[in-house]
Amino acid sequence: MPEETTKKFGTIVTDVGTMRTREAVLEGKKINLTTLAVGDGGGAYYVPSADMQGLKNETWRGDVSSVTVNPDSPNMIDVIAVIPSDVGGFTIREMAVLDDGEYTIAICNTPDTEKVIITSGAAGEVEVTMHIEFSNTGIITFIVDPYALTATKKDIQEHNAAQTAHEAKFEQKADVTDLNAHVNNSDIHVNPTTMGNYDTAISGLIEHTEDADIHVSAEEKAAWSAAVKTAAKAASKKTTEKKEATATVSIQFSGKSYTTEELVAIAKDVWKFDLKQKASDFKSVELYVKPEENQAYYVINGEHTGSFFI
Repeated sequence: MPEETTKKFGTIVTDVGTMRTREAVLEGKKINLTTLAVGDGGGAYYVPSADMQGLKNETWRGDVSSVTVNPDSPNMIDVIAVIPSDVGGFTIREMAVLDDGEYTIAICNTPDTEKVIITSGAAGEVEVTMHIEFSNTGIITFIVDPYALTATKKDIQEHNAAQTAHEAKFEQKADVTDLNAHVNNSDIHVNPTTMGNYDTAISGLIEHTEDADIHVSAEEKAAWSAAVKTAAKAASKKTTEKKEATATVSIQFSGKSYTTEELVAIAKDVWKFDLKQKASDFKSVELYVKPEENQAYYVINGEHTGSFFI
């Protein structure tokens, strides 16, 4: 067995997970993470590989309780589940997250963690967290069923002990004043710490957007925009013709094929699902395709820039 100092731990997206994310982008769908599983690794430490389709020896699986963007890394998501107190008697050495099709999206190995049960005299819930990092978080969106959320005993105890908890409000008559005070209570709703996390994520996204090695430079975009305007001006001179010729543009590379309409449809999905904007606010889009990078760069409504995988 490797010495503890030489062991390496981490998460890897499986080949199936990579395939599922690409299919979701091409079909305009989203991946729904529903399940987190743990195992004992067959009794020993090992390093997971991308071709794995499941854990070596699964000992428990349950509903995902939350999926959030890591506040310290905009490209990382945290998947959390709670193992109840009446489950145990094994050592956690591996974890996996699955989607609603029961496909294993990612696997990680972990330091040995004992999970005991009530009969051992040391009962307790265990909250397990799996960190998954993507080079482009826009590739995948995780949806969690709100009815699967689990509150641990610690969460409930801390809530009941808090001075701002709802228990103290039950003795008061609920009127408009009480409701307004509740809505404006910063201890219950968004607070400066939460806003700081948002600022960190936004800062990371801005740095990613302004990275000239990833996105189209201002000079390239200006040249392409000028070319588009020139082509539009030339086309406007043909208004005397009874009927303009129609054309369908298809981009083919590496065994793939996209029409203009398909690329625009993907851009609309990015606007609606990834950028969280209203579909009715999508007014215009400029697309610049780089087949050698498997990327399509966009400028939506003349100001929102980014890219998506093709």
